Amino acid sequence: MEKRSIYNWKNNLLGNKSKLYNNDTLIGSLESNDWTLDANVSIRSDQYSFKNKGLFNPYTEIRNKHGELIGDIEYNNWTGGATISLIDKKYKWSTRNMWMSAWKIEDEQGQIVEVSPSVMGNGGTIESIENSELLLSISLYLQKRVAVMYSMVALIPIFTILLF
Repeated sequence: MEKRSIYNWKNNLLGNKSKLYNNDTLIGSLESNDWTLDANVSIRSDQYSFKNKGLFNPYTEIRNKHGELIGDIEYNNWTGGATISLIDKKYKWSTRNMWMSAWKIEDEQGQIVEVSPSVMGNGGTIESIENSELLLSISLYLQKRVAVMYSMVALIPIFTILLF
């Protein structure tokens, strides 16, 4: 049986900063720019930056604290999923249910990370069988990106009414 590590994140009131906890001990944080979908994540001594690129074929570059490109995330706009390509491995980000309220990261062997936002959207839980700061950072970034994208989609009717 695989040992699962459980992490919790909490967002600030504006939602642009998140803190990551393991057993109530602060281990990391995410700071994001909701307009560009860029973010910086720090977990323990590791730091990663996520820079969104492309308009019609969006992807995100992942860089380490030295600015070196260590991977990217390519999005599938039709399914809401993504392919995570790191230097030595590929993963799939996809929904765990039809309501798109929980997410998972899988490698070729199966599920290794589960991401479950809270009902109120102010935090959630990440369960992982792999003790990887990089996968935790990617999980935290992707759940934030999903929340921002859904918020933007929800605002389209309001903007449409205001414009016409």
